[in-house]
Formats: sequence, structure tokens, C-alpha cells
Amino acid sequence: MRAIKFLFWRLAHFVRRSRTEREIGDELAFHIQSRAEDLVRQGLSSTDAARQARVDFGGIERYKEQCRDTRSVPVFENALRDLVYAWRSLRRSPILVLVATLSLGLGIGVNTALLGALSAIFLRVPTMTDPAGVVAIEPGNSDQFSFLNYRDLQDSGIFADVVGSRTTLLNLRSGDNVERVDGLAVTANFFEGLGIRASLGRIFTRDEASPERDPRLAVLSYACWQRRFGGDPAVLERVVNLNGQSFLVLGVLPQHYRPVTGLMSPDVYVPVSALVLPNLNSRGNGNGLAVLGRLRHQTPPHQVQSEVTALAQQLERTYPRENEGFSLPARVFPVRGMQMRGSAELIAFPVLLIVLFGLVLLIACSNVAGLLLARATARRGEFAIRVALGAGRARLIQSMLIESFLLAFLGAGAGSLLAVWLVQVLSVVTLPNHQPVQLSIQPDFTLYVLGLGLALASGLLCGVVPALRASKVGVVAEVQRTGNRSITGRLWLRHSLVVGQVAASVVLLVISSLFLRSLIRTATLNPGFDLDHGLVATLYLEPNRYLGDGAALFAERVLERVDRIPEVRSGSVASVIPLAGDRSAARFEVQGRPTATGARTYLNNVSPRYFDTMGIPLLRGRDFRPSDRPGSPRVVIVNEAFQRAYFPGEDAVGRHVGYGEPFSEIVGVVKDSSYASVSEAPTPVLYYSYAQVPSLSTQARPLMVHVRTDGDPGAAIRSVARAIADIDNKVAFEVKTIREATTFELDVRRLGSALLGSLGGVGLMLAMIGLYGVVAYAVAARTPEIGIRMALGASSERVLWSVLGQGLRLVGMGLAVGSVLSLLVTHLIADLIGGVSPTDPVTFAGTALVLAFTGLVASYFPARRATLIDPLTALRQE
Repeated sequence: MRAIKFLFWRLAHFVRRSRTEREIGDELAFHIQSRAEDLVRQGLSSTDAARQARVDFGGIERYKEQCRDTRSVPVFENALRDLVYAWRSLRRSPILVLVATLSLGLGIGVNTALLGALSAIFLRVPTMTDPAGVVAIEPGNSDQFSFLNYRDLQDSGIFADVVGSRTTLLNLRSGDNVERVDGLAVTANFFEGLGIRASLGRIFTRDEASPERDPRLAVLSYACWQRRFGGDPAVLERVVNLNGQSFLVLGVLPQHYRPVTGLMSPDVYVPVSALVLPNLNSRGNGNGLAVLGRLRHQTPPHQVQSEVTALAQQLERTYPRENEGFSLPARVFPVRGMQMRGSAELIAFPVLLIVLFGLVLLIACSNVAGLLLARATARRGEFAIRVALGAGRARLIQSMLIESFLLAFLGAGAGSLLAVWLVQVLSVVTLPNHQPVQLSIQPDFTLYVLGLGLALASGLLCGVVPALRASKVGVVAEVQRTGNRSITGRLWLRHSLVVGQVAASVVLLVISSLFLRSLIRTATLNPGFDLDHGLVATLYLEPNRYLGDGAALFAERVLERVDRIPEVRSGSVASVIPLAGDRSAARFEVQGRPTATGARTYLNNVSPRYFDTMGIPLLRGRDFRPSDRPGSPRVVIVNEAFQRAYFPGEDAVGRHVGYGEPFSEIVGVVKDSSYASVSEAPTPVLYYSYAQVPSLSTQARPLMVHVRTDGDPGAAIRSVARAIADIDNKVAFEVKTIREATTFELDVRRLGSALLGSLGGVGLMLAMIGLYGVVAYAVAARTPEIGIRMALGASSERVLWSVLGQGLRLVGMGLAVGSVLSLLVTHLIADLIGGVSPTDPVTFAGTALVLAFTGLVASYFPARRATLIDPLTALRQE
């Protein structure tokens, strides 16, 4: 009973407001400070003003007497009063509030937008019901199941339900117009298994969409419905022509639907059938599906993984040729971020961005911390009075942190507006990719939680050092201290913050400059083939119309027609455009050697005259011939890097290589040329004869027709397009110059350079604001000293260089620290800055010059103001 009474008493005490010793002490300190500032403006010195203000308010002891019998106040009441006091106090310093809000708003805003974007990319969860109960499944020999293996997995009962999907290219026809759209072929139970509903119309069901029924049904994405059909509700039950076949539109997916394909957003969803996957009944992975499984209740993932592996082992024993390697351990993992799983290259750049954006926030926090340090130094007298009135160190720290958090939340408010705007920009930005990209970033609750977390972290970073410094106040020493000279020589902590800001700016500028230098160098490197006299026509052939060798026959017809164009010198076909972002690779065995495979080798399959069309010299042997067709001995051509890797010191012509297939004879060696990156070291490349090997992998690839012209390639675009349309006007295609078609790497580098360059500029601006602030504050603190020196005969130039030297010394120390850090960081990103050394002297020297110049400018204005100090006015302050 006594415990209950005690709890009620504490609750009543918690909500009761009373006038306490600490409250009166806070009010006394505030009024004394305000009165002293008024007296200073009236012409009194700071010492006289402080003394008179204490006299005006009756002295400290009288206020202590009023507070002796009062009780302590609950913590939250003290915090509330500190908040009110902080707001009233900060209102008297609008410049500090403005600078802090802008600095923190910029740092918090860009970091919130970045974290929101990375969360949408790496941690996105596809739209489905109960995503925690859904896992992605990969067999041991690949990341996909053939359709027949998928059926066996579905019938095994391991999962409550299993769904599959595969991207496919579709040609949408309307009259004489043909538009290429990105499709997703999904299993009949896809929508029902994942619990996906249509926002307009309906989805197809597993009964009506089974492959045996030859389904011709379609569901549109919201973006496709808006773009292609103008958002017309009458599109439901309309028949559309896809790949020459009639499909019935059943519904439209929700606007913010997140597809299982990650950033690639399909336009049209169609059931898996022989219409879109002609080799549906082949057990090989030529029709592989990405598979998701819904777990049965309380089934642990490791048990499911073991059961999938056991099933795969059984299927490999039953179908050893089609399922080679299928018995390797399967992989089962959550659907969150599954598109980016295991890709070190994709992870490296976002991690770099997080670090660099974090540096910007740290610079902003250092700025505000410097301002609060200056403010705390100027308020030492106030803190001494509060301590004398009974305020403890914890109370002083609390009040300073509340000011810091108040500024942080003001910055977070500005930053949230910036983050929402940046998110909207990122949601519509076009990334350099051949497929549509859907970031699906929305200003939602998660984004604001990120902003709140950054605000709390910023408030702590900004306020903890000034609060600890301010709480170490000596009562007697501060009350007796006179003049402004007391704050000189106590700037080492602010100097340290400025040095840190400059060092962080050095890292930002060095990295952004290296990316810019890499972009410039990459743009000027010779890729090893002709960029100035070539065209590429990309043809999206419908698989159900060009089965087997139909694509090769169509390619021959296109080349025959293109060769008649007067501006065309030669033509050829290929499966891969170098430097366009697509690639295929394998490791080969050499006939007559142990079965160990050699270096990783890029692949391409090309027709005769490809090397002449691309301007790649043939060094030894011969080119492909029209006779290199199915039924004839398989032949390949390799580049110099392949010969060095597989046959060092030997001639590769006449040797035989292969991997899991009949060995092929090497009939020629060509000069090295770029394949995946123009800045990469020469990499082995092997070329198949297109007629013998028309497909490099199980992925559907368009047909690439390369054309070499005698003059300006742009003038021949229309002629080449007309030639293709004359052969088949139902084929979707696009024609570009070879220079336009090979800009994937340059586009990525331009995007990265623009982003990092902007980041470096922001960091430099914030660092220079901090430098300006500390030099200006030092000038204000040294006003009496400068006045005495000038009264004793010091010239304006001497005073100017004295102040400039202080600022430049800070820049120099920051440069030294930042250069060492940059040397450590740039070696970690050497793979991202191809063509430029991580220790590039031009970059480091340029960064030093930029920082020295901006540091000189930031220091000049307060230094100039120091030369205008009136010695008499300065001495009067003493």
C-alpha cells in the first residue's frame, strides 16, 4: 500500500509545475545576459555591462534565497523549459539559425534521398502478400529452372505454391506501327500464388492460363496502360497484337506495383506458353524461369534448401544430359533485395556513395558544432551564473544538447523538403540502360523515419562536443574574467573541426576528380575498332516466327539488301555490340591438355566480314566463310589476348578449344579490341561463326546488324531502316551510329562524375563556410589585440597577412590529412576509375590548388575586416 501511495505521489510530483531554484537560475541568467547586451549597445564595455546587469537584478544571493525551500523539478519539465529557453535564445541569433538550418538541411536532405534510393534498389520487396513467407530458389547449376524442372518442383509438395517468370521481348503492333515492349512470361498461378490483384479489370487464373490451353491473355502494367493506351478504361477486353498473335487484355496492375524483376519494369504480362517460349518442352535451361516459392507453415528455410537439393539430385540422375550439375547444393534466400544478391560490382559504388554522402553530413555537422562552440564560449559568463545558482554539469549539457537538437530538427525540416524533391527527380531519371528502369521511390513513412534518424544523429554530433566543453566552466574565474581577450587562444577545438572539414573535402574532391579524369580518358581511348564509320541496327525478332536457323536466314537477307545501299561499304551480323553493356563469357579447355579450364573469355558470334566492318585487323589465319555452316567443322577466331592466355609463346591457329561441347578449330587471330570496358586491360575474346552458333546463351538477344559506311554514318540511317522494313515491316528495330550504340560505359561514368562532382562542390562549399566562420570569429576575438598592434604601428598589410596565415595554416593541415586519407581510399576504388592511377598527381595537385584558392578567398574577407578595425574603438573595449 505504501508503494502504491509512493507511486501516486511521484506521478503527482511529475506533472506538478513549481517555481524552482534551477528555473529561477535559468531565468536570472537569461535576464542578466539580455540586460548586459543592451548596456553594451548603449556604449558600456562588456565588463561594466555585466557588472551593472548583476546589480540591476539585485545580486545572486537574493535569488538564491528565494529558491532554497523549493523542490526539484522532474526531468521532462526541465527539458521543456530548456526547450523554451533555447528557442527564445536562438531567436536572438538569426544568422546562426539560418547557417545551421541550411548546412544541416543540405546534409540531411541529400543523405535521406540517397538512403531512400538505395533502399528502393537493394532492399525493395516485390508486391505480394506475406513476402516474409516467400523465398527465391536457385538450382545448383544456374539461377533458373527449365519449365519442366519447374513443374517437377511444383508437384514435389516442398512448397505451398511455386511460381515462375521469364523476361521476353514482345512486338506490339497497331496497324503498320510496330513497338518493342518488354514482356514477362509468367506461370499460370503467378498472380494467385503471390496474391497480386489488378487495379482495373482482373488477372488471369491458373485454370485459364495453363500452357495446355494455348492461352492468349495479357495484363498490362500501369505505365504501359498510360503511355500506350492513354489510360483508357476501354482497353479491357480489347484484343492486341503481340508477336503477330492476338492477345486479350484482362486487366491493369496497380500504379505502384513493384515487379519481381527488380529495376526492370515489364510492360506486358503474358502466360508461359509455346507462343512466347517456343522451346517450352525442352528440359534444358534454354527456357529457364526465375522461381519463387511460398513456404509451408513453420518450415525452416534450411530444411527447404535440403529438400530442393535432394529433388535436383533425383532429376539429374533421371535426366543426366539436360540437368548436368543440377545436383549441386541449391540456394534459397529471401526476396528482399534478391535482384542485387551476390553482385560485388553493384555493391561497391553504393557503398562508396554512402561514405561520401556521409562525409558531406559530417562536414555540415562540423560547421554547426563550430558555431555552437563559439556560442558556448561567448556564454561562459551565463553558464558560470547558472552553476553558482545550483545547476549541475548534467543540466548544462542537457540545455546545450537541446539547442543542438532544436537546430538539427530545423535542418531536418529543410532537409525533408529537399529529400522529397530529390526523390521525385530520382523517380523519373533515365539511367543508362537498354531496359526501362523503375526505382519506385515514394516519399513514404520510411523516408521520414530515415530523415528523423539522421536528424537525431546530427543533433548529437553537433552538440556533444560544445556541450561537454561548456559544462567545464569555472564559476569564480568566469565571474571575475574581464574583456574579450578571454576567448583568444581557446580556438583549438574549432580549428580541429575546420581541419577535419578540409580533410573531408579533399577526399570528396580527389574522388570526384578521379572519376572526371577517368571519364575524359575513357572518352578519348581507342577501343580498337572504328567508331566513326559504322551503324548498328538492332532487330527484335519474334521467337515464334524465326525458329531454328530462321534468324540466320533473315540476317542473310538483311545483309544482302543492305549491301545494295550506295553509302554502305560492308555489313555483318553479331550477337553482342561491344561496350553496349551486354556480355557473355566462358572458360575453355584446350584439346590435348588436362581438363583444367583457362582464363575467363568473352564471347561473340559473328558472320563473315565482321572484322572488316568493325575495322578490327586480322593478324593471322582467315576470316569466317559462307561455308562455315551447320554440318561443317566448327571453327572459331580469337584475339591476341586469348592467344597469350591459352597459348603463351605459341601460334593459336590450328589449335582446338571448347567447353562442354565439340571442340572448335581456331582459324584466325585478330587484334585486341575493347569488349566490356574501353579502359580494361586486353581481355580474351572468342568469336563463333554466327551460322554455326546463332545463340550464345539461354537469354533472348536481339539480332545486331553492323554496317560500315564510306562517309558520315548518320546519312545512311534512313536507308538502312528502309531496307529492313522492306524485308519485314512487322519487325521492331532501331538504327544508331556505332558511337551512339557504344556509350553505355560513358553514360554510366558521366552519371557518376556528375553526382560525385556535385557532392565534392557541396562539401567544398560547406568546408569554406566553416573556415570563414572560424577566421571571422578569431578576428572578433582578437579585436583588442589587433587594435593594440595597430596602435603600436603595425601596418594593415601585416595584420592582413597575419589573419590570412591563420586561415591558410588550417587549410594546409587539412590538405595534409586529407591527402593521406585519399591515398588510402582511392586504392580501394581503383577498379571504378579505369584508365587513371589512384595516385594521379594531376588530380592531387589540382585539388590542392582549388582548396588553397578557396581557402584564401574564405579567409580574405574577415582578414580585410581586421585591417579596418579602429584602434581607439578596440582599446575602449578594454
